Amino acid sequence: MISEKLDAEYQELAKVIEENSPYKKKDSEERKMMTVREMGDLLGIKKTDRYWLVKKGFFQTKVVLGKMWVDIESFEKWYANQVKYKKVTGEEPGKELNAWSYSIKDLSEELGIADSVLYDILKRENIETVTVDYWKRVPKKAFDKWYAGQTRYRTKTDREKDAAAEAATITMPEMARLLGVPRSTVYSILSNPKYKDIFEITVIADKKRITKDSFQRFLDSQSQYQLAPLNDYKEVAAEENMALADYRRKRLYKSGKRKGNGNQEYLTKSEAALLANVSLATIVYWADQGHYTMIKIGKLVRIHRLEFEDWLNYREKNGVNS
Repeated sequence: MISEKLDAEYQELAKVIEENSPYKKKDSEERKMMTVREMGDLLGIKKTDRYWLVKKGFFQTKVVLGKMWVDIESFEKWYANQVKYKKVTGEEPGKELNAWSYSIKDLSEELGIADSVLYDILKRENIETVTVDYWKRVPKKAFDKWYAGQTRYRTKTDREKDAAAEAATITMPEMARLLGVPRSTVYSILSNPKYKDIFEITVIADKKRITKDSFQRFLDSQSQYQLAPLNDYKEVAAEENMALADYRRKRLYKSGKRKGNGNQEYLTKSEAALLANVSLATIVYWADQGHYTMIKIGKLVRIHRLEFEDWLNYREKNGVNS
């Protein structure tokens, strides 16, 4: 009886060895089993860790005459649902796990927040989590459901989309800084029936913002509030001509670029037209007549300010119209 049992086990072992021999022909059936040592070598782990995995029962094993064999299919299933171990071949682990869930690190980076903030959100919002290899993960369905129901936190993709909208808007604190007034004054302005049809309010990432176009319309529609000199760069701060200073201030606000605003020594054609209260065509005509010089710097055209002011003074004193 014992002899028959041993014969059966020997036959089974011989079959396993034959099926899993590395010397099998390439066109034969794929291997179904591998030794624990092969499994350990594949993961680049030592003997203790190999048998720890076996003991935990993460994949199916089979003992034949005292020799432990690992079922390859169940091993691959386990490998696709964990991220702790990685094959020495470079094959990425966790393919199935990553297909249906997010790691804490992935979500923190995606939302642009610290891990601690994410943990607080998960707890506060009661978002479903699972634990895999002692690590907490969030099912994608649970995260997507929570994300769709809020606007405060944004993914990388949505933040990129928001960037264009943010560039065309300002916050209420920014409006207060631009006008040089307390934030309470901004709230009063926005609630004033006189201006309710001027301002356009939009919500981005759970924050109310004012479109720059509507803010500019507000500036142009009244004289009580204007851009505060405190926001000026040094050239504007030093400008004694208030009309020119205000023009440059508004131009900078619209473009965000100082380069096109001229400086203390030179004027743009538009600035010269403003100071003389004439058209751009007249500015060019006067230059062609030799009253002052227009300098070209690349694509930029500049007028020497002292020459231009001398010409304006001459016109005023002598009553010159051309």
